[in-house]
Amino acid sequence: MLRKKILSSLLFAVASMLCAGCGSPSHSDTLSAAQAQAISQQVSHAVAQALSNASASHPLLAEQSARSLSAALGDIRWDQSSACTVSGTGQSCNFPLSASVPCPGGGTVSVSGDIQGMLNSSGTGSFDTQITITPANCTVSNVTFNGAPDVTIAGTINITNTAPSFPVTLLEGGGISFGPNPSGSCQLNVTYTLNSLTSCTVSGTVCGKPVNGSC
Repeated sequence: MLRKKILSSLLFAVASMLCAGCGSPSHSDTLSAAQAQAISQQVSHAVAQALSNASASHPLLAEQSARSLSAALGDIRWDQSSACTVSGTGQSCNFPLSASVPCPGGGTVSVSGDIQGMLNSSGTGSFDTQITITPANCTVSNVTFNGAPDVTIAGTINITNTAPSFPVTLLEGGGISFGPNPSGSCQLNVTYTLNSLTSCTVSGTVCGKPVNGSC
């Protein structure tokens, strides 16, 4: 009887070791709330930089790293001749967006796209924006992320008297992969609400984690 008990205990111990990971993953595939927030902020910063680069009236903005999204949008001259074609009824404009922003721990976040639309003779109209954000080994808050395949932002910007009409809402989607620990892939579902030239808020989720704050 004692021999059977010892054998049973040994078999149980071996089975426990072999199945140490049964019922749960062997690694975490979930970002922390702080990492999700850091990723969101890095993407927002890159988009703000691309908007700053599109402002021909302020060429030195490309060297400024702390521009907010709303302030960068307000710096664009919506009737500037270099981006607009004049017609009999107004102007058709296209502002190309481009930036490559370094990340704190290495890697970059690249931005491409444009803002295009029409203004009538009084400087009123609307513009649509389509932006693609491509992270490449961007490291923030001890996690490295890449596009899977990329992140996108889209929205409409209404213009009155050659100035943005607030609020402006931009929607962010797409996916990323991240690692090395935790590692995985996930989706972004974020809304940027620009309320004025000095107020921009972020809300939504990154990898299922709530994100918020200013942009």
